[in-house]
Amino acid sequence: MKTFVSTLKKARLLRQQGNFNSAETLLRELLSKKPDQIDVLYELAALKTELRGFSEAYYFVSLILEQDPRSVPALQLLGHIQSETDSLEASLDSYSQALNIQPNNPEILFSRGVVLRGLGRQQEAKEDYAAALKLVPQQAEAWCNYGNILFDLKQFDEALRSYEEGIKHASQASLLHFNRGNTLKELGRLDEALQANQRALELDPGNPAIVTERGWILLLMGKSDEAISEFQLVTNTVPQDPRAYNKLGAAFKVTGRYHESIECYDKAIALDPYFWDARTNRTLSQLYIHNFAEAWPEYEFRLNLSQLNIVVRNDPQLLEAFRTKPHWKGVIDKPSGVVGIWDEQGMGDKILYATLLPELINTGQSFVYEMQERLIPAYQRTYPGQQFVALATPPDRALMEADSMLFAGSLPGLFRTSLASFERQPTQTLEADPGRVAHYAGVLGGKFKVGISWGSTRSDHEGRKKSAALKDFAPLLTLPDIEFVDVQYGDTLREREELMQQHGIKMTRFEEVDYYNDLEEMLAILEACDLLITTSNFNAHMAGALGKPVWLLYPSDLAPFHYWAHRGDYRSLWYPSVEIISGPTLTDWGALIQHTKEKLIKKLLN
Repeated sequence: MKTFVSTLKKARLLRQQGNFNSAETLLRELLSKKPDQIDVLYELAALKTELRGFSEAYYFVSLILEQDPRSVPALQLLGHIQSETDSLEASLDSYSQALNIQPNNPEILFSRGVVLRGLGRQQEAKEDYAAALKLVPQQAEAWCNYGNILFDLKQFDEALRSYEEGIKHASQASLLHFNRGNTLKELGRLDEALQANQRALELDPGNPAIVTERGWILLLMGKSDEAISEFQLVTNTVPQDPRAYNKLGAAFKVTGRYHESIECYDKAIALDPYFWDARTNRTLSQLYIHNFAEAWPEYEFRLNLSQLNIVVRNDPQLLEAFRTKPHWKGVIDKPSGVVGIWDEQGMGDKILYATLLPELINTGQSFVYEMQERLIPAYQRTYPGQQFVALATPPDRALMEADSMLFAGSLPGLFRTSLASFERQPTQTLEADPGRVAHYAGVLGGKFKVGISWGSTRSDHEGRKKSAALKDFAPLLTLPDIEFVDVQYGDTLREREELMQQHGIKMTRFEEVDYYNDLEEMLAILEACDLLITTSNFNAHMAGALGKPVWLLYPSDLAPFHYWAHRGDYRSLWYPSVEIISGPTLTDWGALIQHTKEKLIKKLLN
């Protein structure tokens, strides 16, 4: 017995030292003498797992669990093997069984959290990490992973605190500084983000992921030339890294070099055909240059099952419907059955896709259309006789009973496959309540009425890039004999008070209206105005759908989104009433507002 124990210890030591062949030889000898010895089976399973021989590892673990179904080490190892072989649901079950036996085991909590995150169940993963950290608050790796979950959930302030707590316990961990920098970037604290990134690079010199992220921060700071140099440094030194090509493509896209961006995305996809981010970015660049024939088919990659719950919607019944229902391909021969059109993406996108409703109706195809409940009254009024249902979890029964399905974002791929097809784009696709329009028109009076909107609810770098401040509009708002109406959703009181104190400018605002949720009132207010002057936001989509004259502002002739990219005529393809106010020389909001002021003066004089 003494010899057996000492041999087992020697084999375990050899395995831990990486001397796998010698360790396996000893373990096989022991197993031949005692085929059911659990400790030997476990060591062999662990050894084979380290060598990625998962089939044999699984076999040895199974032998242990046949003898002792409550063996926590075996259940943990089984969970690890299943995770490594992408059997995440099975891995979750194994770790859960282990936790039922040892509910306060931080290692198991930590491992199950990793699996839950892999399954897209971030909230549950967060709970497991939090429980593990209560047991081992000094573990830097756990703080790092907890921060990652919070980052996934866009709880950036909490994520930042988690990474900083981890740094207290492992100040030399480059990854913690790197993740801290990423979080600071999302919070818009770009100078601090760059400093954190630099610290990560000092600890891990030349790491391509850190250099790439440094380039991205520089890009957000408006230092596009420096950013491109950083990305090119990585593509030159690590030419097999698809992420660097993806970021370089993004830098070219931001600077309007769309063809060069597509070349970079092509290289990234060639290196990793399943690089969904690169595929999405390539699609967007194709849309910017109006290459719809190539863009829309590739846009369907967002519906790959591995990405659907992340990119589109995470709804179990929706995912089941997507797997089992036929996907509508458009009216090829003649209409048949009922198509369920499922909601997706942001509020502006919802209005954009719904501009195709008149064409869809003209096909004669029956459908049920899902959208946010606050939009339904307006669309029901505009398209009487059509069926609209509220976005809900679980989904509306009418959607589940439809004969086939389609996501709203796939409609353009059926109806807008070329520039010429936009000649069919209707001027108006939405109607406001006439009674409410008359009310607001009466309150506003007979002056020329201009709605002003300047911000987006998006708090990320895209939202900040396309938003101005109300004070930027001050030169325009001093024009006489115009009723300027604040139609910006959200709380604008502080900005209006500042405008009044500094410039003596008072704007009209209907304080009783919830500008974000009372869409019936907002549509009526926009309809009552003669013109909307706005940055890229939801109001631009609503007013464009109403067919109201809209002046949409963005600097440097660099459209913040593909649907505002013009074809040289400074008109929106999607909303014929929207005029783009931009230009290569109008590089900041000050120049852009001054240009808009001069344009408005000419309009009123004419």
